[in-house]
Amino acid sequence: MSIIATGTEIVETVRIAKMIETHGEQFLERVYTADEIEYCVQTADAPGHFATRWAAKEAVMKALRCRRRGVRWNEIEIVVRPGSGYDVVLSGNALQCASEHEIDRLHLSLSACRTHAVAHVIAEAE
Repeated sequence: MSIIATGTEIVETVRIAKMIETHGEQFLERVYTADEIEYCVQTADAPGHFATRWAAKEAVMKALRCRRRGVRWNEIEIVVRPGSGYDVVLSGNALQCASEHEIDRLHLSLSACRTHAVAHVIAEAE
């Protein structure tokens, strides 16, 4: 295994909360999958969870080096793996981009506090 790329992002939770407040469902459906929305709205800190996923998606895009390749936000899904972290599930152009760069696995680390969310991704190839 070898590291192909990394990606890091930090975002202010209030920024994402304002985007949700301003643009509502249109914003949520453009950025998040149905499962991500369902998960986040069921939590006590929905804006914090949405911000954490936003940071993760940005970090993934950086690691995939696909920023201007037509990748849609909701083609990157952050799935909670109970007891052991998160998985990144790619589809559409995001999956194609990973394949082109021969990326076999994405390792994701997330962290957040009351005001910020941060994500770090390591893209790995066999």
